[in-house]
Amino acid sequence: MGIVLFFFIPKIALLSFVLVSCYHFGEQHWSGRSLDRLNPFMFYFSYGAIVFFSLFTFQYEQSAEIILQITGLTLTFQFFWIGLAVSFLAFLLCLILSKKNLTHYLLELGLLVVLAFLFSNASLLFGFGLYFVLWHSIPSLNSQLKYIYKASTRNSLLQYLKAAALYWILALAGMLLFYYFASVPEDQYLSIFFSFLAAITFPHAVVMGLMFHSKDSNEE
Repeated sequence: MGIVLFFFIPKIALLSFVLVSCYHFGEQHWSGRSLDRLNPFMFYFSYGAIVFFSLFTFQYEQSAEIILQITGLTLTFQFFWIGLAVSFLAFLLCLILSKKNLTHYLLELGLLVVLAFLFSNASLLFGFGLYFVLWHSIPSLNSQLKYIYKASTRNSLLQYLKAAALYWILALAGMLLFYYFASVPEDQYLSIFFSFLAAITFPHAVVMGLMFHSKDSNEE
């Protein structure tokens, strides 16, 4: 369904991908931590939006080109810069309203600065990949191990890798076959890659959201 959305209504599909991912990235990063007096939706969404707008702002040319290829829209640098500023202010407002000592979150704010520095000194693909692996995928894998096997150990990791290997191989094979047989201009490789990534993000975000809110996850 995600692929169909990108094929027929790419503007709505890309917007939906960004909105869903903003919340999902924030939920994955902060789930399980004490968020007293915080509105979880606003807090999660603003954090994820900072990540996206940081990447789009510091890698504006590549980001704008990919968005143009997918949707036909040209977004200005000011749009991304204002989005980053609004997201950061919303995130700070959430922290202030929590009435917690802000020093509790200084490390996280520092990590966001480091992330912005990495985005500004790397390519779009490398910067996104670095965030996706270190900040998102590894913690996500850890959460899944604890949920499925009730523990994050070497044995549970091996079980997970064994169970998932066939799906990963099929996914990579499908991607390689598509690039090999489809007549795709080289300058559109990134836009197609991000479209595929966006398409699989929708079901992933739903499954992870259900996992975080399930009884088993809450009892952990």
